[in-house]
Amino acid sequence: MQSCATGDREFWVRLWLDARENSPTARRRHRNEREQVESWNRQAAGYAQRTRGPGGERRSKAVHELLRQENVLAPGVKVLDIGAGPGNFAVPMALAGAEVTALEPAVEMVRVMEKRIEAEKLNNVSIINRLWQEVALEEDWLKGGFDLVFASMTPGVSDPETLQKMLDVSRKYCYYSGHSGPRWEQAHRDLWQRFFNEDIGCPAGDILYPFGLLYASGYRPKMSFVHIRRVEEHTVEKAVENLSQFFWSYLDVTPEVRQVIEDYVKERAENGIFRQEQKICHGMMLWRVDEIA
Repeated sequence: MQSCATGDREFWVRLWLDARENSPTARRRHRNEREQVESWNRQAAGYAQRTRGPGGERRSKAVHELLRQENVLAPGVKVLDIGAGPGNFAVPMALAGAEVTALEPAVEMVRVMEKRIEAEKLNNVSIINRLWQEVALEEDWLKGGFDLVFASMTPGVSDPETLQKMLDVSRKYCYYSGHSGPRWEQAHRDLWQRFFNEDIGCPAGDILYPFGLLYASGYRPKMSFVHIRRVEEHTVEKAVENLSQFFWSYLDVTPEVRQVIEDYVKERAENGIFRQEQKICHGMMLWRVDEIA
């Protein structure tokens, strides 16, 4: 069992793919990748604001401290940011002097990022509006390679194939972060049980899977964790909208479904405010592709 768990690459491939196919959220996925991109378009403004809050700032500082400790960023370093979102990392890396290629499929996220780039008067960020899954490694802009391939909490790197593409286009470093352990808020767990009569389970994107696969492949990622306690307070209307958006990925949000969500929120709201507290853990990995055990 020890050799299987630590040194058998195919074991980790199968384990990750099994989670991708058979976890509750994977089995009930109701939207394809392009439809999910449209969901990110709708969430862009709120996501940009939320990730610049205290929890997001803490995670951002931890990431940049890790990169600083390993002396990864320097003027002229070529960086590929996969799933760059609103530029939470692409912009600071460009400010540090890196030449950043930001890959982001959601147009509204790109617009937020472009405003940040313009505000900082940066000319060292290029944006490509694409899904990482759709990128072919033979394309010209990949041929030169990157000093750092960066993927932070992105659905773009979500299985062995998309992780391997990161390795293939990096000539030195890769960075990856993902959830570690339980992820869902109580409202998600309760409503999932109500709609599907099952526990929501663990996310298929736990960082355990890419870490195990990398380790079995001979890499030795530097691993660290950031623990975040997040408290969100929303009006009933906003909370219902947020929860409806989440479940839209897994079922058709009919008037009946929305009513169930609204009743749940109203029952737990105080003075018209719905409060959620969440404790989450993010795992961060940094490794060199030119050093294999």
